[in-house]
Amino acid sequence: MKQRFILPFLLTLFFGTGLRAQITILSSDMPSVGDTLRTSIAANSDEFDFISTGYDTIWDFTNLRPISQTLDTFRSVTQTPSVFWLSFLTSANIVQRLASGEIVPGVSLDDAYQFFHKSNSAYKDVGYGLIVSGTPIPLKFSNPDIVYTFPLAIGSTYSSNANLEFNLPNIAFLSIERNRQSEADGWGTVHTPFGSFQALRLKSVVYERDSIYVDSLGQGGTVERNYIEYKWLAKNGKIPVLICVDDELLGMRVIYQDSLRDLTVGCPEYRFAKEMRLIPNPVTHLAAIDGLDEISGSVALSLFDFRGTLVDRWEIVVAPFSGSRLQLPWNFSSFTPGIYLLEIQSTQGRNTLKLMIR
Repeated sequence: MKQRFILPFLLTLFFGTGLRAQITILSSDMPSVGDTLRTSIAANSDEFDFISTGYDTIWDFTNLRPISQTLDTFRSVTQTPSVFWLSFLTSANIVQRLASGEIVPGVSLDDAYQFFHKSNSAYKDVGYGLIVSGTPIPLKFSNPDIVYTFPLAIGSTYSSNANLEFNLPNIAFLSIERNRQSEADGWGTVHTPFGSFQALRLKSVVYERDSIYVDSLGQGGTVERNYIEYKWLAKNGKIPVLICVDDELLGMRVIYQDSLRDLTVGCPEYRFAKEMRLIPNPVTHLAAIDGLDEISGSVALSLFDFRGTLVDRWEIVVAPFSGSRLQLPWNFSSFTPGIYLLEIQSTQGRNTLKLMIR
């Protein structure tokens, strides 16, 4: 009598677990030329656990809140400035445009491209094409950085040692050394503001040493970075559904695939939000917020860099009828110049202002 229940029981096990089956990432799940993808940078990454993993895990990042968005289109090598073709035409077959300042911290870029080579066995970072003050600089790894190997499944491990060196006599010297140790250490379902996905979790421990010296300025230095990348990869995802970079030097940054968002939605604006402004802006030392009429009580001030990384956060108590101007608690003379976002939040609502530090 017991035997009649064996088949239904096995079917239940098979189909019940099949809904959350392990996935294998292949080359076909990577981006192709012409793919356009939108991503959001999270403002509240410190509220979530990105480290925990396991088998058949549920990761819930549904309540991530975007502070900014980008829209990227992958292109071919011939869709980049022709000055880079000689270096990358035979070694790369897909390119992603980067934001200024995304290669070496503190370096100002006019334009930047990251060149990849996609094959059935691997997805490799071949190098970068930079334009600095109008000067094109091709940076090609002598040994590529292996981003993914295929097929990529739970338990997969791989490593790479990438390095490049560029020397323009009497102008500049730049080098990058990068060691990557990667392991697919979990699988399950990941929930993000964009949706729910069956995902493979990839952990990469990276040691990077970046050196730069600019002859004309007589300045330069070396930056050593230790960071961990946590990526959630889905079938046909093109890029990670979500990536968390936990950097000892630069802090934590979380980027996830998303749809077009109204970045003011999710919290009501102040009554005088349209009149709020930072003065002076650009700023070199001290600044204040003008237009805080009728705001009182606890006010949280969160400062983010252009990557969406939280730089600092203060909570200030504003007394009733104290006026419309609030002095910011920072002296910006010690900050790295660039674009920052200042989030102002109280019980009355939230607003985000753009701040330029010179």
